[in-house]
Amino acid sequence: MKLSTHLITSKLSIKSQAIAIVITGIILMMVILSLVTTQAVNQQSRQLMLKNAFQITQGLAKQSVFPILSGSNQNAQSAMEQVIGFQSVMAARLLLEDEQSEFIRGGHAEFPNANVHRKTEQAEVIAESPAYWLVTAPVILESDVSDDDEFELGVSSYTQGEKLLGYAQVLYSKQNLVQAQTRINFTISLIGIISVCTLSLLLYIALVKLFRPLDNLAQTMALAQETTEHTYAEEVGAKELREMAYSYNNMMRVLEQHEDKLTLHRDVLEKEVQIRTRELVQARDSALTASRHKSEFMANMSHELRTPIQSILGYGELINESLMLEDNFELLDDMDKITKNAERLLIMINNLLDLAKIEAGKHDINLVEINMEKVVSDLYDVIPPLASKNNNQFQIESSVDDFIFVTDKDKLEQTLINLLGNACKFTENGQVSLAIRKTSQHLKFSVKDTGIGLSQAQQKFIFEEFRQVDSGQNRKFSGTGLGLAISQKFVELLGGRIEIKSELGQGAVFTVILPINKSLN
Repeated sequence: MKLSTHLITSKLSIKSQAIAIVITGIILMMVILSLVTTQAVNQQSRQLMLKNAFQITQGLAKQSVFPILSGSNQNAQSAMEQVIGFQSVMAARLLLEDEQSEFIRGGHAEFPNANVHRKTEQAEVIAESPAYWLVTAPVILESDVSDDDEFELGVSSYTQGEKLLGYAQVLYSKQNLVQAQTRINFTISLIGIISVCTLSLLLYIALVKLFRPLDNLAQTMALAQETTEHTYAEEVGAKELREMAYSYNNMMRVLEQHEDKLTLHRDVLEKEVQIRTRELVQARDSALTASRHKSEFMANMSHELRTPIQSILGYGELINESLMLEDNFELLDDMDKITKNAERLLIMINNLLDLAKIEAGKHDINLVEINMEKVVSDLYDVIPPLASKNNNQFQIESSVDDFIFVTDKDKLEQTLINLLGNACKFTENGQVSLAIRKTSQHLKFSVKDTGIGLSQAQQKFIFEEFRQVDSGQNRKFSGTGLGLAISQKFVELLGGRIEIKSELGQGAVFTVILPINKSLN
């Protein structure tokens, strides 16, 4: 499993993998064949030489029967010389029946000590070393010898069986066997190497020729990928390769058709996009022009819009004084309603005008040095009446009463009033507080309430213009939805930011973070 996975994920080509597998298989096959052949031939050579040694020893044993019976060393010497004359015979000797008396010896090699096996009918190897075999064969008087012959030869008489006269021993050299086996091993190895090289070369040439169409197909695919052009392959080679090339060419034709269609659609879409873009540019320019004109108009109309409302408020105060002198409390209540609505209308007009000025870029920043104790005092004059409407408790915690802060006083106070006013409006029978603290680089104003709170979804749009938390027709809280938007724009003009932390039903904390300016320059 691991081998197959390695081959599948290998960086080698399929041709290289196939050649490697085939050549490896040939090498393994030839190695195994050479080993088996060498082993078989060496074993056969050993058996042949042993057979030759047995035949020589048995021949000496047969030729030694008469010399041992007659005690004739001359006849035994003749047989010994014949045996010593063989190439691989190192030495030979005849032992009598007692295994201790040596009848005759030939050759100059020394015999090793070895036990002679009695009552054997054939030659045996009784000792062996890397250099020789010691082969022993019994010298036996055959049973077909007559009683008269036995008497004439002086042998003790017996009527049946065979008589052991002694032993013939031959010390047979292995030198020829070793040389023959070395020649055989070398020859087989040489033949194996030549066969491996020849077969590998032939198979390499055949596999290269076989895989050449696959290489051409791979090069064609790589060229198509590099140039992104529809390059077609030749449909040649084996059946499978022709089918692959045919499928690739069909894919190229389909891709070419799709590309033509996509090009046509792209051209059409580009023309439509150009038309729509021109229309959108014109609409955007018209909208920007209208918005700029609107902002400029509203910014320029600040005096005209504020004057009537302020006149209404002024005349309302005069009428209130007259009604109070006449003790006309019924009309005085009505005039209070008129005054409150006029004040609300003035606040909305001021918000709209402030927003218009910011959008028109006409809202300038007027940096002055302000004492934070004065800011706290002004807020105590404005916020408590707003908090008391919903029966809320209001307090300010400041650690910077003596701090001189450089900023736009009007924008800072309007921002804090907007945030505190919202906190008072959305909190009933609760707590509204302002905490002022200073760090090394920033001045932070945290407005905290225990009101209705904001959900995560509501926090995403509360700073958008004209967006309100309660926007239904039967909404409980009034307002234009501009307070937070204007506050955020004012804070951004002053180089700061507003952060919010809130959970639905758990109140909210709005924190204004402003940089500390060192001077008015």
